[in-house]
Amino acid sequence: MAKRRDQKKGVFCLETASWDPGIRGTASVEHVLRLLKATERVPFLHFDVGTREELDFYLKKWGGVSFKNSHPVLYLGFHGRPGEICLGERQENSLSLEDIAERLEDKCRGCIVHFGSCSTLRTQDKRLNAFLHRTGALAVCGYRSDTDWLKSAAFEVLVLGQLQQVSFTRRGMYAFERGLKEAAPDLVQKLKFRLVVRPGT
Repeated sequence: MAKRRDQKKGVFCLETASWDPGIRGTASVEHVLRLLKATERVPFLHFDVGTREELDFYLKKWGGVSFKNSHPVLYLGFHGRPGEICLGERQENSLSLEDIAERLEDKCRGCIVHFGSCSTLRTQDKRLNAFLHRTGALAVCGYRSDTDWLKSAAFEVLVLGQLQQVSFTRRGMYAFERGLKEAAPDLVQKLKFRLVVRPGT
């Protein structure tokens, strides 16, 4: 069942355990999530991930009914490149959209997958549509460019906050996108934010 506009949509966040030197320890997606919890009462769960085994463990944990129902926003905060996330600073330790879709096959019904990573959504429509089809996710969103930490953190507050204002339906997703463009048109353009909604939802 689609989450209604008036329901809180919890965030299940997996974040790289290895940001660039000097950033980790002073900045984290967790601070964004704490702000949203304090101001909008958005529930969240946050876990540091450094290995494929840890990623597999937490994705499986989220895929269970209890977490997925209460936290329908899956936030993946990692290094990135087109069509991939990188678990650490070394780009060879990466997973493609297809790798992630395999782990989440048919586990994302009624959910949103947000890639808080550089350039992951700078890829072909067919790959993103295949990801949505295989996982069953309502929508996927993220960035088509490399992102500045401060700008992207500010925008993430808007992204996750705006998701609280809409129903998790196809119509709701387009309202979500319009809301972001109205609230922060410069950041939408600068970060090359992208939303893809699963056809037929």
